[in-house]
Amino acid sequence: MDALRFEQLPSLRQPYLFLTFAGWSDAAEVSTAAGRFLVEHLQAQRFAWIDPEEFYCFSELRPQALYNAAGEREIVWPGNEFFYSQQPALAHDIIIAVGVEPHLKWRTFVGLIVELIRRCQVYQTITLAALWADVLYSAPVAFSGSATDPQLAARLGLGSGSRYEGPTGMVGVLHDTLRRQGLPAASLWANMPYYITTTPNPIGILALVQRAMALVGLPAHFPQLEREARAFEARVARAIAKDPKVAAHVRELERRAARQQRQRPPERTVSGEELAEQFERFLREQRRGRQEE
Repeated sequence: MDALRFEQLPSLRQPYLFLTFAGWSDAAEVSTAAGRFLVEHLQAQRFAWIDPEEFYCFSELRPQALYNAAGEREIVWPGNEFFYSQQPALAHDIIIAVGVEPHLKWRTFVGLIVELIRRCQVYQTITLAALWADVLYSAPVAFSGSATDPQLAARLGLGSGSRYEGPTGMVGVLHDTLRRQGLPAASLWANMPYYITTTPNPIGILALVQRAMALVGLPAHFPQLEREARAFEARVARAIAKDPKVAAHVRELERRAARQQRQRPPERTVSGEELAEQFERFLREQRRGRQEE
């Protein structure tokens, strides 16, 4: 039996696919929290899921016993769920996946995602991720990442792509597969301060969902989340002030950021609309090139 289960196959217009995974790529639980936020914000509906039986060691990631709205006790298993949101104002609809990095059968698991990408005629796959980094908590969230094509990476402001070598996670394995199969994909990694262990981090969540909405051309103003981010930053500042060791490290990061700012030439700010337009233009050019070959 196929582990990829469709409750329905909605009629979607070459959707964007946003993927989020708990685990390696979920520092401060920013990735999965951003995925859940987008599901709620876009009023997305579940249409598919992956049966967890083949992919998890349940003694390491145990199912949870919970009581549902009817007061009945039920078991909730680790899940990878896919939600869709139709967007009449855009040229493409949106799929959001919220899941957990598997323990077992990674190539089989990636194959199921590729199957969904092909069956839903996904236009562009974007993984939303977060990593721990030595960054200033009060500075705008820095992003790193990569794309299956160097030109796409440059257009998304991701530089020339990652030069990392070493152990990797599901995001790395998935992107390698998509690159080999000629499927356009990009990953966005929000850099989270490693010395702040409180989770989830609303500052990172806000930055990630704003970047995601800018990519597809939707408004990226979230008043409630913005208030939560400001309140969180204030709490962090008070906590740091009480810890001399962490406070000294933050002051060093502030000095380092000031030096880098003085040395950096001024850059023109690119709006979300411009970013989305560049993204669309690049993908059109890529598809036109493949048709002419």
